[in-house]
Amino acid sequence: MQQPESLQQVAEFHRTFRHPILSKPGIPDESRCKLRVALIAEELKELEVAILEKDIVEVADALCDIQYVLSGAILEFGLADKFKALFEEVQRSNMSKACDTEEEAKATAQHHMKKDGVECYYVQAEGKWLVYRKADNKTIKSINYSPADLASIVNG
Repeated sequence: MQQPESLQQVAEFHRTFRHPILSKPGIPDESRCKLRVALIAEELKELEVAILEKDIVEVADALCDIQYVLSGAILEFGLADKFKALFEEVQRSNMSKACDTEEEAKATAQHHMKKDGVECYYVQAEGKWLVYRKADNKTIKSINYSPADLASIVNG
């Protein structure tokens, strides 16, 4: 799978148009934060419209624009140098949602039913046991789920 170097490309845009790039993690001023949220919301709305209209070209455009403004936010919040490690930690955490055994999957489904009244089902795939919420097929966290430790990366 080929992937773009989005952060480097958007950094070029930021340098060209004199948009901020923080060198260390931090919260920009309020006006920049509001702009960042507004840009992401605008592109998300465009994605929603494109999906409703079943227009795959506009879906592609919206997804590219979301990635672009997201990359800009990463730069502007000073997270560029840490983003690879942050994303890898989120990936590790997300993959810990899978269960290693059927017993773990069954216990996970029972846990979520007892705790939240959420009906779940589980299936085996790719050597793992996957638990889903029956209502919408949302992936459910294993009882052995390990949350992402982003603070140690951001503050490290």
